[in-house]
Amino acid sequence: MSLPSQARQLDLDLVRTVAIFGTVLIHATAVGGFNWAFGSAAWTANLFWSSLLRCAVPLFLMCSGALFLDPGRDLPLKTLWGKYMFRIAVALVFWATAYLVWGLLLQGDMNWPGLSWAIREFFKFRHRDHLYYLVLLLLVYAVLPLTRLFTAQAGKTLLTYGLTLWLLCGSVLPVLFTFWPFSLTEGTVREYSMRFTGMAVGLGVLGWLLHTQGKKLPAKCYALLYLGGFALTFFGTLALSLRRGALCWTLLQGNAPGVVLEAAGLFGLCLYGKPGARGRAVTTALSKASFCIYLVHLFFLDLLMKAGYYTGALNPVWSAPAETVVLVACGFVTWLVLRKVPLVKRYLI
Repeated sequence: MSLPSQARQLDLDLVRTVAIFGTVLIHATAVGGFNWAFGSAAWTANLFWSSLLRCAVPLFLMCSGALFLDPGRDLPLKTLWGKYMFRIAVALVFWATAYLVWGLLLQGDMNWPGLSWAIREFFKFRHRDHLYYLVLLLLVYAVLPLTRLFTAQAGKTLLTYGLTLWLLCGSVLPVLFTFWPFSLTEGTVREYSMRFTGMAVGLGVLGWLLHTQGKKLPAKCYALLYLGGFALTFFGTLALSLRRGALCWTLLQGNAPGVVLEAAGLFGLCLYGKPGARGRAVTTALSKASFCIYLVHLFFLDLLMKAGYYTGALNPVWSAPAETVVLVACGFVTWLVLRKVPLVKRYLI
């Protein structure tokens, strides 16, 4: 998630800053925020915050695409596997282990049965939920040579066709198949629906396309895209949930149409971002720290929950954004400390 060694790009730093706040905000709302009385003001406020930056992970993937699909970047297989993928694999092993041990410590199960359970969980890839992103990145990176070939050789027509097909199979169909009469279908046709792992590759292509061609559209178009995506995500989820009498996750998934629209809108808006000198410094620092913040913030979230300071105990109207700021700050301070250790900085954060 952190930028490879090269000159900083302010627009991508802005995207990463928005994305890390969005990631933490989503996780803050997820720990008990929907345990409030269904349909209440607190429950609805939690849904609002959960929908506001629902596109956080897609934004990170779009940043990766904007960087690694640049035809001017040399990316031989040796570098791809020996540097970038190796680093992600090492980070996954370390942080998956750290969270499993952390869980045992919190529960007071640091004994052989507990350790035996943790070892089984590790090899079954039952890691802490947010670490799925590292597993996803390994796949996205592995197919980069093919994706780079496509973006370098495909003309405008083929690129448009590919993205349209990707959006249809990866975003529209998964939602349609949950509604009547599409929900009545069976068999192979349902396999046309692409999982988020496949969507991740397309999000990289979308990020590259917007980064290179995005300013052909005015900023207000991206604002409308974001607002439309947020409205579909928030109001659509609210309506479906009220109809079913329980939270409906269909439109909150990372590949849902509203979430993709949010991602495209926010990414495009960041292309036009022009913060002042202080804003640029803050944005650059948060972007550099984003990988570390992403990896460690759940440690601090667990501590807040243990102390009773989380959205399940405090009104999400104010606790969700407040908790997000606290968690990002804690992660940033952690990065300031850990980056001083060369091996940790190189492989783990």
